[in-house]
Amino acid sequence: MVGGLLGGALIQLTGGAEAMLLFAWLIDGSTVATGWVVWMGLALVFGAGFAIFMSRGVNKFTNTIIMISRKSETTQKILVPLLHRSALGLTAGSMGLLYGQILGFGFFAWLVPIIHAMNGHPVEMFPLANFPVIVGYIVYAQVLGTVYGMLLEAEWYELGSGDGTEQSAALVGAVGGGLVGSGVLYLVGGAQTVATLGTLVGSRSVPHGVLVFMLAALLFGVAFSWVLSRTINDFTTTVIMFSRRSETTQKILVPLLTRAALTVTAGSMGLVYGLVLGVAAVALGTVGVVPQTGLAGLLAFAVYGNVLGNGYGLMMEKVDLSGLGPSEEYRAGLTGSVGAGLLSGLFILTFVGLSVFSRLAELVGQDGIFTGFLVWMGVSAVLGLAFVAYVSRTINDFTTTVIMFSRRSETTQAILVPLITRAALTVTAGSMGLVYGLALGVLAYGGALAGLIPPVSPLIVLAFVIFGQVLGTTYGLVLEDADLSLPFGSDDESESVAEGEKVEYVPPHERPGFAGWRARRPFAGGVMLILAGMIIAAIPIRLQTIPATSGPSKAALGIVFGAMVIACGAFALVKPNLSTLIGVTGIAMSILSLIGAFGGLVIGMLVGIVGGNLCIAWQDPTVDEESSSESRFNWISEGERQQW
Repeated sequence: MVGGLLGGALIQLTGGAEAMLLFAWLIDGSTVATGWVVWMGLALVFGAGFAIFMSRGVNKFTNTIIMISRKSETTQKILVPLLHRSALGLTAGSMGLLYGQILGFGFFAWLVPIIHAMNGHPVEMFPLANFPVIVGYIVYAQVLGTVYGMLLEAEWYELGSGDGTEQSAALVGAVGGGLVGSGVLYLVGGAQTVATLGTLVGSRSVPHGVLVFMLAALLFGVAFSWVLSRTINDFTTTVIMFSRRSETTQKILVPLLTRAALTVTAGSMGLVYGLVLGVAAVALGTVGVVPQTGLAGLLAFAVYGNVLGNGYGLMMEKVDLSGLGPSEEYRAGLTGSVGAGLLSGLFILTFVGLSVFSRLAELVGQDGIFTGFLVWMGVSAVLGLAFVAYVSRTINDFTTTVIMFSRRSETTQAILVPLITRAALTVTAGSMGLVYGLALGVLAYGGALAGLIPPVSPLIVLAFVIFGQVLGTTYGLVLEDADLSLPFGSDDESESVAEGEKVEYVPPHERPGFAGWRARRPFAGGVMLILAGMIIAAIPIRLQTIPATSGPSKAALGIVFGAMVIACGAFALVKPNLSTLIGVTGIAMSILSLIGAFGGLVIGMLVGIVGGNLCIAWQDPTVDEESSSESRFNWISEGERQQW
């Protein structure tokens, strides 16, 4: 949130409204407010991705920064005080800086133009070299990483403390209450009532009205936690006294108080709180301070307050709500439907045509290829849930059929028996998915021939077959807890260890899978060189798309230097034994990119220099491993105790 606000403000100030419209176009919007909504939504999504990436690589990256800090007296003077002050903040900030380069020069520059083209918006360049936005992403990720690390190291931010837990519980309740309350407002007052709330942000649309209601819900939720912490005891006494008024109230309230006293109390306070907010909204609407929502607004705030209070109490009491969510089978079906929808949608996009998505968008009264693709993903989720219901009723019979078919000949035995032995559910579900997809494809194409739906290419049958196959296979893999790591090596080391038996340490380069493959080559240096080449090439490619600067020029030379830096990064991953030569070449090409590409605004040159140095510094872990490990952490002075 902090990184998104600062980065968005920077984009707005340096790039103007046009920069924010680039994000509004992603969802077919046309206002700056919509652009801000999309920007902040992406900030939250990318923040969650950063947290996942950070949790898995923080130890290795911290070790890398420690190793860099001992390279010279200069790096020790700069980095050691920072490491002492906030090691996690420095590490996460450094990772955030790299993450921002990937988002700015990767997601925004290369992927966003594709989405714009799908939505029918004009794209003047590819890649999209809008540098205020790119710098905004770098600032966003830098702040994201630094704040992430500093908050995790701050004692006051511990979730075990009272204030942090209360505020977190209130925010969860506020989100649920805001969603339910806006839904009540829409059902009771209609779309026009919701749209009137959008006038507070200069719009009269339902999405903006819902946005205003949600923002107000979050603010009132934080205030609710402050009010509740000061009145909870008195209100609890009032509820207990009320429960004794009659036998009826005792039968209703006493079991609830015994089971979840805080939830009952907070829910009651939330109802009162919501009624107060609703009355205040009606009064302010009458005098013209806020839009008038009438009785619908009063009811919406009452429902919001009740959901807010109950959600707050449930979170504070840590009530187990796992049984209320979807079952493991349905979660597996939804997971499979996402992958199946993406792959089959890509097949339709490539071979069937964009018209399919245009027609899907028309079904919901919208236009645009991207909107149609979102509709396709929604349809995929519904079909995935239907597949789960289909599988749960026929899985046993179908498994018997697959087993019987595997015995038909030696060929089927050689193919199917090992698969059934290793992953019986995946094979069965994948086979059922194939049948399911074929049936859907034939049904869709038959409906097109009969005139029930618009005409479509026969390849739609193959698209549905791909959808069903991927859906069923993913469904089985998720339920069987299959190992989905990259296919390098085997899973021999995952054997169970008897209790009390000592687990032998396996060096990273000897481990199976992607971890071992990465440890045997200068992975970080190679990736940074590839990223640097993309940054460097973005500038001259932009110049070549402008008619006034196209044609023979030094910009073409900049493209060559960018391509050579990318090639150095790729060769570093393929030929790790030449990492020193490749690193020197990558540094040289990065510096020479000042000619024709201005070094990718100097940023690409710096990233290339760092990547080249990492390639030069990399050592083969299989060579002289013992001697290097003895002095690996002896980085302050000989004989002084290691501090990290």
